[in-house]
Amino acid sequence: MNSFCHLTITPISRNPKSNSFIDYKEQLKRVNKLELIWCWDDSRFNKAKKGELFAFYFHEIRVIIHKIVDVKPPSDRLPSWSKNVGQGDRNVLELSGPLKDISWSEWQFVNGPESKMGTYTTNDLSIERPNLYQLLLSIDENNLCNLSTNDSPKNSINSSLEVEEETSEDEFNEERINEEKLQLLKRLKEIEIMEQNNYLKIKRKEYIEKIKEIREEILSIDKLLENSI
Repeated sequence: MNSFCHLTITPISRNPKSNSFIDYKEQLKRVNKLELIWCWDDSRFNKAKKGELFAFYFHEIRVIIHKIVDVKPPSDRLPSWSKNVGQGDRNVLELSGPLKDISWSEWQFVNGPESKMGTYTTNDLSIERPNLYQLLLSIDENNLCNLSTNDSPKNSINSSLEVEEETSEDEFNEERINEEKLQLLKRLKEIEIMEQNNYLKIKRKEYIEKIKEIREEILSIDKLLENSI
């Protein structure tokens, strides 16, 4: 079984207050400004291995593939990760720069798993998801051959990362704005319905009053007719 039979996937939330969003933004800053290597923590089962591939998963947006260049013990976890309660026993995965940015449509086309919660390592992709497995092999052929043994992971980072940080934030902000718009439209619709209901209630009351007046007039007319006979 080769190194591309398994893929460790970690979903990045769209919520700017979530740990995954904050940690990913921290990684972008570490790489772009401090020229440090990419790193992330393993799943709770610590199944990831050196040489395998790793994916940052942005649901319905894209999936970014990296290579695991080393696996460090939990003692090497970043101090900022201490906020992630219950994850202190997870290994640290040192990663290469991004090897491939897979669009959402391509990810679906190769039957990529749709994970929304929690880091995990897949089963044998060559058996369960052969199309995805072939795509990962093509990444190996097209990109990994450019990583020489003398290159550190930080030197192999894609030059587009500076743009990626802004793009990621814009994408998340756009999603948040769209959600807020939907909530606002929903609220406006509710208000419109309430106003319409209030209007109908007022009209109903007016009609009831008019009916009462008409009834009183009819009674008066009836009395007049009785007296005239």
